[in-house]
Amino acid sequence: MNEEKRFYTFVFAPTASSPLRKFAVPHNALYVILGFAAVGFLTIAYGAYKLSQHAYVVAKLNLMQNENRRLRGENDEVKTNMDRMQGRLAAIETTSRKLAEVSGLLPASTATMGAGGPSGNDIPDLEQTTSSLELQLRQLKDVFDKNQVKLASTPSGWPVRGYITDGFGARSNPFGGGGVETHPGLDISAPFGTGINATADGIVIFAGVHGGYGNVVVVDHGYGVTTRYAHMSRIDAQVGDHVTRNKQIGAVGSTGRSTAPHCHYEVRLQDRPVNPMSYVATALR
Repeated sequence: MNEEKRFYTFVFAPTASSPLRKFAVPHNALYVILGFAAVGFLTIAYGAYKLSQHAYVVAKLNLMQNENRRLRGENDEVKTNMDRMQGRLAAIETTSRKLAEVSGLLPASTATMGAGGPSGNDIPDLEQTTSSLELQLRQLKDVFDKNQVKLASTPSGWPVRGYITDGFGARSNPFGGGGVETHPGLDISAPFGTGINATADGIVIFAGVHGGYGNVVVVDHGYGVTTRYAHMSRIDAQVGDHVTRNKQIGAVGSTGRSTAPHCHYEVRLQDRPVNPMSYVATALR
């Protein structure tokens, strides 16, 4: 007995005013159509999946290439920083050695810089070491600068070239009558009008007539040190002037308590007279 054939009827209306159209499709044919449709859908889905996989691989490859470029850039930057910091270390060592030699902190034959560079390629350690050395360099330079200022402000040499007629300390009264008096400086005989020079850098704190000194200039050199230049025939400085070593501040005369033209020269520490020969002698070493 033949199996009863079954049909599926599909109704189609192209437009609202068109007559209905009916199509009868055997159920076996419908199954075939659905099977082909399923195969087509799966094929399309698989193709889409493969395309998405390819897109993922391409995107990942692009990310890896970008990361490689970034890492190369970082490596180049690290190398540049290393080169720059090693240059700074070399400059610090050279400058520090020169400062140490010039300032006398180390003998020229053995002057070396104590610290070195980092042991590895660690940029933070190198930066810290470099900064530490730069701080030491600034401190050393400060010491050097202060020593230079102090050196320039320390009396040295002669205020005038001539003959010492009286030294520092006890002496006989030069005006006669016997007796011994304390002489707080050096008397240097020189021709009238010979220029008198400051023996160190400083500020003029007095310029005028003062008792037995006659015309006198007093220079403050800082660090508690002052110098006095007396019996001048002419004063070439005024209060507030900044004078440097060997700057002329007056001329030899015989004003005040004086027997003949000469320069009375004093060095004082904390306003107490000390022997000027200790400072004059530094220019002779």
